[in-house]
Amino acid sequence: MRDLKKALPVLMAASVMMAALTACGGSEAETEAAAAETKAEAEASEGAEETAEETEASSAVDSIAILLPGYITDQSWNQGAYEGLLTLEEQGYEIAYTEDVQSADMESTFRTYCEDGYDFIIGHGVQYGDACVRVAQDYPDRYFFITGNPPAGDEELPGNIAFYDYKEYEGAYVCGYLAALMSESGVIGYIGGGDNTTQCSDKNAYVEGALAANPDIDVRTVITGTFNDSSIGKETALAMIEQGVDVILQTCDETGLGAFEACNEQGVYCIGYTSDQASFVDDGLCLTSLLVSVPTMITSQIDIIDAGEFGGLENPGLAEGVIGIAPYSSAVPEDVIEQVEAVKQSLIDGSLVLTPDYTN
Repeated sequence: MRDLKKALPVLMAASVMMAALTACGGSEAETEAAAAETKAEAEASEGAEETAEETEASSAVDSIAILLPGYITDQSWNQGAYEGLLTLEEQGYEIAYTEDVQSADMESTFRTYCEDGYDFIIGHGVQYGDACVRVAQDYPDRYFFITGNPPAGDEELPGNIAFYDYKEYEGAYVCGYLAALMSESGVIGYIGGGDNTTQCSDKNAYVEGALAANPDIDVRTVITGTFNDSSIGKETALAMIEQGVDVILQTCDETGLGAFEACNEQGVYCIGYTSDQASFVDDGLCLTSLLVSVPTMITSQIDIIDAGEFGGLENPGLAEGVIGIAPYSSAVPEDVIEQVEAVKQSLIDGSLVLTPDYTN
């Protein structure tokens, strides 16, 4: 204890000296530490700004709206688009849609979505092309997409609009070939919904494919003028069946569901549209369906926008998988399947090339 008392003054003096030394050198150390901290904060802030800029640049589209010619419950063209839209919503995009947008409301609907701040606006059908071009010119900071070919004419199109002139007619050709081979009466039918280039090229390709399979085939065609009236579809199909038609391809959405109802009641073969519609009729009656991958059309455009390659015209078909043929029903003999598959393959590999016919 006595030793500790003697040492205490010495320890205290040493502590005072250390404190003094620390005080003398502390100012410089603290300055260096503060400078290092300030530099780190500046670098972090700069990095955050660069990250924000990169995020903004890679997110050209935050919200998507679509104009539909029919209803999302048609189990066909419009429902497929709606499902594609839902896929984008799951990825974090804000979505909106308007059903049954007819000619008088096309331009105003496009403009409303632009004014509401939607980045990417889709007209789901070739019929929306003219209205979309007019609007796109007034909103160069928006992206527009038409699931169809560009309007006729030599006018230069705005760079912020893209057209997807998919080769649906390739699938229609294959369906016509199948229908002709499966017909016992020698009379087959086609029911379309609208008088536009896509529907006309489908109708004409169906006829062309049927004649390639059987030069003597009789093909009855009707464009109903509507995609949204199943009663008209049923009436049209029943009238065809009375004329001896025993295979019908429909490409008219909800109107086509009525045609399927007639085929089911009369035991007549039918061919579906957009999705595999075999379950809509009794087993075996739906020979196949002309498939159109609508969700693929829509979702693929976001990647194209982000890559900075948006705009212009694309022409995908069977080879690209946008157009397809559903599994054949049990009613189709193996030898017929082989013949139809050979025709489909010739379109895929390019040994058979079709020229779309847009005439009525």
